[in-house]
Amino acid sequence: MDILKILAKLPAGYAEDVAGFDTGRLQTEVLKCETNIRQVEQEKEADEKLSGAKSLVKDLSAPYRDAVAAQRAKIKYLLHVLEERGQLPEGEGVAE
Repeated sequence: MDILKILAKLPAGYAEDVAGFDTGRLQTEVLKCETNIRQVEQEKEADEKLSGAKSLVKDLSAPYRDAVAAQRAKIKYLLHVLEERGQLPEGEGVAE
């Protein structure tokens, strides 16, 4: 855990405030943070605009994804043919 990276992401003064917390207060703060994360994630899931944007990106990127998948399928088949012909170097078989 790189504490410097973590400290850089904290709100100003948070580390100083927490330094005075006892164990029970630290545990309460962890629970509060987890509850906040859950609420934000639920709001994100309910965000229709975000869902629409994700769907649009998925739809728009489909041809590119399909093109790459087709090229990868061709490569796998070509490697299979080369392997059948014994023309692949040792240990270069087609991985499944």
